[in-house]
Amino acid sequence: MRPLIAAGAILPFLPALGAPFLDWDDALNLAGNPYWRGFTTPNIRWMLTTLYGGPYQPLSWLSYAFDFTVWGPNPIAMRATNLALHAGCAVLLFSIVETLIKIASPGSAARERTLAAAFAALCWATHPLRVESVVWLTERRDVLSGFFYLLAIFLYVRRRGGSLAPLLAFYCAVLSKASALTLPLTLLLLDAWPLGRLQRDKRGALLEKAPYFVVSLAVGLTGLAGQRTYGTLQGFDKVGAAERLALALHSFWWYAAKTVWPSSLSPYHRVPSGFGLGSPLVWGATLGVLFLSAAVWAVCRRAPAVSVAALHYAFALAPLAGLARFGHHLVAERYSYLPGLSLATLAGAGLMIARRRAAWRVPASAAAAAMLLAYSAMSARGAAYWSGNEALWRRVLAVDPNSNLARINLASFLRREGRVGDALELERAAVAQDPNLCEQLNNLGADAVKKNNFAEGEKLFRAAIAAKPDLATAHYNLAGVLGRRGRHVEALAELEEAARLDTENSDIFNNLGLAFLMAGKAGRAEIALRRAAALYPNSPVAHYNWGNALTALGRPQDALKAYDAAARLDPLFTQAWINGGNASARMGRLREAAARYEQALKLAPNDASARQNLEQVRRALKR
Repeated sequence: MRPLIAAGAILPFLPALGAPFLDWDDALNLAGNPYWRGFTTPNIRWMLTTLYGGPYQPLSWLSYAFDFTVWGPNPIAMRATNLALHAGCAVLLFSIVETLIKIASPGSAARERTLAAAFAALCWATHPLRVESVVWLTERRDVLSGFFYLLAIFLYVRRRGGSLAPLLAFYCAVLSKASALTLPLTLLLLDAWPLGRLQRDKRGALLEKAPYFVVSLAVGLTGLAGQRTYGTLQGFDKVGAAERLALALHSFWWYAAKTVWPSSLSPYHRVPSGFGLGSPLVWGATLGVLFLSAAVWAVCRRAPAVSVAALHYAFALAPLAGLARFGHHLVAERYSYLPGLSLATLAGAGLMIARRRAAWRVPASAAAAAMLLAYSAMSARGAAYWSGNEALWRRVLAVDPNSNLARINLASFLRREGRVGDALELERAAVAQDPNLCEQLNNLGADAVKKNNFAEGEKLFRAAIAAKPDLATAHYNLAGVLGRRGRHVEALAELEEAARLDTENSDIFNNLGLAFLMAGKAGRAEIALRRAAALYPNSPVAHYNWGNALTALGRPQDALKAYDAAARLDPLFTQAWINGGNASARMGRLREAAARYEQALKLAPNDASARQNLEQVRRALKR
């Protein structure tokens, strides 16, 4: 049975196996991050201590390093590791549920326990809410933490390895992702029912959990510090108590409702405008939570499994429900990974109860099989949305056509693919919804300039600067359009501002230097052009322009070095040879000048200035 469960847990997610590193955090965490690539001493030190991105997750980083050591930076192999971990979680859940049913119902038949546990494990593992956690490489922490979380429960229930083994597994879980920190509460729930340990030895059971709570507190405080450091933890000045309560009420209802009816799932769910305690969305969620709470209360004495499952769901979801506000999303499907365990376990118990009645056995089994097939099909479809950047963001837009985050990220991807027209269409729609999108305004301005609509380009660049005054590229682009409109003094001022904001952009300093030359400020031009050449030492144009500034300052020897550097970098750069010849001639090194002019004429036989200068040098040499 276990191999079948493992296979069933993997198959629905195979459509995403070949996906690349995605723009949705993979680019930041993996593709552009060298510190997880192998077990070097600096890398290990970084992985064990970093709060990169906010969370403290050293085991997750170490698991990436293991993948890199075996496979290299291969997203397919790394995703296969995610699938294997998820399969391991499903097998552990099967074993846990089978054991718990045996404890709670010792007279049940082994076959019925196995079927119920298998259904629970597959119901959880194949559910479309699992897609994000399983196929998104950045969320390796979900499946890794989930594996150790379930391992801790398995060891605790079986009492294998004494009390230290589940504690170590729990420690590994929270070092993979801090959301596992509520496990001690889950163990206490199991102590209450079905294990009955609280009734037999309440003090001993509580003392046994003390180390767990210490670990939870330490990891929780570390996680909060990391999230605060990276700005992902929003304070009460940004998200007040009322909105946090609204988020929590909505979350507790949403994850339960989507478990039952998983429609309109998406990689990103934004907070809608007008969201709050008074919004219809939250009122509906509040009524749903009250209804579920009343239903649990009504059956808790006759069916303790329901109350235990409901409390586990609430405990597991609490750190992620919005009371501690991380990020800007309304809900995130990955947050259901641990809370969904108890709901699936209830489904397994429900199947076993239904099969006890002969008349319901076949219909219940058929319904369970149909449910698993439906979940698997929906998960396969959902995994396909994660097969590439375009599919990912188009799915977000299909569910929420007003998602500017999706428009912006899809436009960025399309630009990299050379589909600029499609990207511009998305950026126009994004700016129409939010006129303060500086990068998109800047892109639209550049498009207007390409179409020779300089007035529109200037307007858009100024709007981008108004939205973000320190956007160096907007100042640079505005300088370009002002220069083309003959407003050179204004253009120079914008170039100076761009250079002040971005001290590492060679193009900015190159154009600033040219603008200074045009304004007759050779000294300032030389400083800017020297900086441009230093930033881009392999640019023949940067060295050539620097040479022109040095010439304007009357420093032909230094200018000759710059021209020679330009000619060395680009031996076909005719004007560099000519200006090098001019510099040699000014220093009286006429033979060197003649050689440079001759080289220029080899490249451009019809160049009048090179021929005229060569003739003048030859006449001087004959005197």
